[in-house]
Amino acid sequence: MPDPSPSSGIVRQRRLSDQVADALRDDILARGLRPGDRLPSERELCETYGVSRTVVREALRALTAKGIVVATPGSGLSVGRTSIDDVGQMLQMFLHHGPNVPYLQLHEVRATLEVAVAGLAAERIDDAHLTQLADLCDQLPGHADDIVAASTNDYAFHRGLAVATGNDFFVMLYDVLGEGLMETRIATFSYDPRRIDVVTRAHRAIVEHLDAHRADGAREAMLDHLNEVRGTWVRHQESAAT
Repeated sequence: MPDPSPSSGIVRQRRLSDQVADALRDDILARGLRPGDRLPSERELCETYGVSRTVVREALRALTAKGIVVATPGSGLSVGRTSIDDVGQMLQMFLHHGPNVPYLQLHEVRATLEVAVAGLAAERIDDAHLTQLADLCDQLPGHADDIVAASTNDYAFHRGLAVATGNDFFVMLYDVLGEGLMETRIATFSYDPRRIDVVTRAHRAIVEHLDAHRADGAREAMLDHLNEVRGTWVRHQESAAT
């Protein structure tokens, strides 16, 4: 019998409770259950999955924490009522407490999202949202001596574009990504304070296309802006490494 070697790898068995949680979640989806629909009791789940009550309770705790299952005293188990906010909070927890996400990967996702958002905003924006975005452009140069305020203004502008689409999912996704990118905003403005003028011009170019409802122009202006942001971050990292 050959000696085991590190290259052979070890397959770690998943916990029974995790397997049960996945099976119950998949069953909820397969049966097309809706929020509020009743679920089998703990005893019935034990019989269905052939596991102990302790395993079932661990699985239910995990699903309850995610909002997938609700346990109501006297009423039993039911399908949870998850909301957009619940999804956003889970994504934020991943970015803040999960594995480190390289900036350039996060930026790639941001660019894909925000270019599309800029085009939709150009098609749908109303006068009130247009005025708010234009005001943010006018205010940004006044924050030349306050990098945090400048970064907050930048965040508000990009979030305002998501709001202007009228799609709450875009707003939720931007809230998650925007908070994760706040540190990079502060870092790049600090690295080159002259970027406040560069960003102001980029934002104003986007607003011009929004005002004319030119979706293609808004997408192109946003892509140019985010390419400049990426280039600045790369130069900042190279400078910090030397």
